[in-house]
Amino acid sequence: MKKNGPAGKGEIFAWCWYDFANSAFVTVVVTVVGGVFFTKKICAGAEWAEFLWGAGLSVSAALAMVAGPFVGRWADRRASKKVVLVGVTLICVTGTAGFGVAGGVMVAMAFFVLANSAFLLGENLVAAFLPELAEPGSRGKVSAYGWAFGYLGGLSSLGLALFLLQGGGEEGPRRVFWMTAAFIFAASLPTLLFLKERAVPKMEKSVEPEWTMIWKTVKGHPQCMSLLVGLTMALAGLSAVVGFASIYATQEIGFTLEETVKLFVCLQVAAVVGALGTGWWQDRAGSRVVLLSSLGVWLGVSAGAFLSGSAESFYWVAGGAGLGMGWLQSAGRAAVAKLTPAGQEGEVFGLWGFSGKLAGIVGPLAFGGLAALFGMRGAILLNGVWFLLGAVLLARVTLGDGKPVMEPRR
Repeated sequence: MKKNGPAGKGEIFAWCWYDFANSAFVTVVVTVVGGVFFTKKICAGAEWAEFLWGAGLSVSAALAMVAGPFVGRWADRRASKKVVLVGVTLICVTGTAGFGVAGGVMVAMAFFVLANSAFLLGENLVAAFLPELAEPGSRGKVSAYGWAFGYLGGLSSLGLALFLLQGGGEEGPRRVFWMTAAFIFAASLPTLLFLKERAVPKMEKSVEPEWTMIWKTVKGHPQCMSLLVGLTMALAGLSAVVGFASIYATQEIGFTLEETVKLFVCLQVAAVVGALGTGWWQDRAGSRVVLLSSLGVWLGVSAGAFLSGSAESFYWVAGGAGLGMGWLQSAGRAAVAKLTPAGQEGEVFGLWGFSGKLAGIVGPLAFGGLAALFGMRGAILLNGVWFLLGAVLLARVTLGDGKPVMEPRR
């Protein structure tokens, strides 16, 4: 059951603002500035710095992974997705600001884990509104609007970060995190103020434990779970790239931190193009075609990064990565929305988050281990195996594009 009427363009635009806001976190804190700042400044270039950064990414992903389905189910039963979304947003903002203040290694890592866990839970919750906002046959388009607008948010925050890095001296990197915290808070306000909660509370009480009910959802919808397993493989590769891209660019290609920011501006622009080109394509050709095409692009990116030896060629690699990122993330979210039963949006997208966070644990840890064994270049090439595995699994998934596939639990 739902309350309130269908979403208008204004409310859909307000929903898109959350993608705009949280892209600042993943782009600035996780991908571009955070890893280099933590390993070079806070850890002073210690040999274990990259491993600790990867461990921080994995621990925060583990916390969000375990909590996500339970938080989503709790929000479904109380029709409180928006309330929880407000809470995790404020936690993310606080943790991001704290990361810029902290001086010690473990204190900084604690703030980062707190912020990243909250960011990842917020990503689940805002995605859970997609089946309510868009009708079947248009969810690919609406999801693409959100991702594209999100990449513009990442691009905007990168521009501000570059300005602070160029003119801020030694304190520039710290100010970047304070700016990012303020950016997330301000940009998320349209979503937090104007997005409507259409679900209604479920008055019945289950005598079974919550984990049992979640497991019943997993067993009861095999196609959705097969989709999530395939996405886990693909996102493991993507998570490794996101977590180590700036480190790879500085160590292997010779970029400075400021040049790395400029590189990711190029990536964000390409991602906007990739996301916008996905929506109409997915609603017409089907989710599987778009997902498999994105993984083909990522296999090319893996090989290109391994072969690249100059800044000029690496810009082309970044452009390809941006296109593939826009395709994969936008299409994956919309595909899950097509397989989500009414009244279980928070729970199913909690499971979607589980798959993404599991990828966020395995991908960076595997990449760090491969880098220790084979060097960064060997790791970036072998990381492409994740995309190949994802393609094999997703090719076997049946998606009912434009039609409801899953029925609500009776």
